[in-house]
Amino acid sequence: MSQSRILDRLSALDTNTVSDALDFLGLKGATYGLQPLWDCSKIVGRASTVKVGPKTDVAPAKHLLTPVIDAVTTDDRILVISGGLEGVSCWGDIIANASKMKGIRGTVIDGMSRDIDGSRDVGYPVYGRGVTMISARNRVVQYHSGIPLEMRGVTVNQDDYVIADRCGTVFVPAERIEEVLNLGERIDKRQNLMVQAVRAGHPVSEVMHDSQFEAIRSDTSSPSDGPAASSLSSSRNPKQASIEDQELVALFADSDTPGVSDALDKLGISGQAFGIMPLADYSKVTVGPAFTVRYVPASDPPGSVGDFIDDVAVGDVVVIDNGGRTDCTVWGDIMTQYAGIRGIAGSVIDGVCRDVNRALTDDFPLFTAGRWMRTGKDRVQVGGVNEAIGIGKVRVVPRDIVVADANGVVIVPRDRAREVAEVARSVEQKEAGIRKMIANGATISEAREQLGYHTLQRKA
Repeated sequence: MSQSRILDRLSALDTNTVSDALDFLGLKGATYGLQPLWDCSKIVGRASTVKVGPKTDVAPAKHLLTPVIDAVTTDDRILVISGGLEGVSCWGDIIANASKMKGIRGTVIDGMSRDIDGSRDVGYPVYGRGVTMISARNRVVQYHSGIPLEMRGVTVNQDDYVIADRCGTVFVPAERIEEVLNLGERIDKRQNLMVQAVRAGHPVSEVMHDSQFEAIRSDTSSPSDGPAASSLSSSRNPKQASIEDQELVALFADSDTPGVSDALDKLGISGQAFGIMPLADYSKVTVGPAFTVRYVPASDPPGSVGDFIDDVAVGDVVVIDNGGRTDCTVWGDIMTQYAGIRGIAGSVIDGVCRDVNRALTDDFPLFTAGRWMRTGKDRVQVGGVNEAIGIGKVRVVPRDIVVADANGVVIVPRDRAREVAEVARSVEQKEAGIRKMIANGATISEAREQLGYHTLQRKA
């Protein structure tokens, strides 16, 4: 098969699907922590490997990476750089421009980049651990190129295949690429059928049954086969919000997480979920009663991973305790699609999610500790539903009120919801008064003093 055909087939997949294919085949390739460093496009290509490390002598060194860039002669290359130092750059805008001119498809760094705006301005994709302003000059040098290297625990060889998107970065051994592509395409077809089934209202417990996943291994069905092609039931969620749930949710309709957080502080309540952040900069606030789920390591044989969602009511927020694990996901596109159809308000996960393009496209609110592409199937299973759990160092009891927005997530104990809502309104009104006063010419100190700003969050 030609290289262009292989790359076209790989481009048609995403990192989630390729990660699943590697899992089925028992291959390591999915990495955690190598994310897009600006809102760049997916990249697919072949690895040009580079090993860098700390400079240990005083002699001047040739500029980092330039020999590798100059040596590229084809348009299928992705620079794969290992050995970066924490907080120190090994990538910048000048070498991004040079790489762009050479037709290099992008760069994946187990390290940091600086001048990231320069890479963005020329449309050059960069994936890595993060950004910094600290130069590599006299700190980092190139050791080797074109040799095997370690990327976040995965061995990458020269000419291995690379795919990177919003969920992270995956490497595929060159000698296994056709096997991975064949299986990945079957997985993709099967999962598309599962999404169609969910859209048509088929119970997710049936759609995501273990037998559906295991069928991927030998799947030879046509797109018209499977549950999506049958006459399916209505997608309406029969589990409606209770009157009390609606009343408590309405109390926070005009609040946001900063205001609720201040109210919790004033009342001495711990409710701010540490490290749980929005998938996107949502303009709306998500409010709903908590439907709690606790995941545990998988048993042998593994148990259920997602059947609970059929029991979630309209307007609920699914709150999942996966113990903060970042090595496997517990939420993907099928769950996103089904949750949207069922009128579920959003999901909060002490762990990671995948298939983020679906959630972003559908505008389904997701709040997580991160994103990654590796499935949780056969790694975790549901250990309990509607019991007290922990999310971001906060205790969550079933039916507590969840308030989440672009700032993060707060949990309001149900029996204190009315009290918290009242204090939050008071805080927000006083802050609105301060903004009005300074807009009308008052100094900020005058406005704060008059409206008691410094005591707004202080315990009574």
